[in-house]
Amino acid sequence: MKGRTLTVTQTAFDCLPRTRDFLIEVARKGSTVTYGEVKRELDLPYAPNGMGRLLDLLSEDCARRGEPSLAAIVVNRSTGEVGHDFAGDAFAERKLVYKRWR
Repeated sequence: MKGRTLTVTQTAFDCLPRTRDFLIEVARKGSTVTYGEVKRELDLPYAPNGMGRLLDLLSEDCARRGEPSLAAIVVNRSTGEVGHDFAGDAFAERKLVYKRWR
């Protein structure tokens, strides 16, 4: 992923299904959600600014399923944009996410 190997920790493995389900519900509403909201809603053991690897894992999971990346709807509270490490066009990907799960 992004030219590097993605290591899946037990914590990330445990958090991925809940994160995926939560973000699908957000996508069905046509909304975005902040990193902090994801952390709080799911009681994740990550700092809001430390969720990048989990979202990278989620993006890879989505790609393997032939789906757009749910990570495109997780945004920074201050900017309303995805993190700087998001690969691709977040706006275009977000449109695909909403189309897929609406």
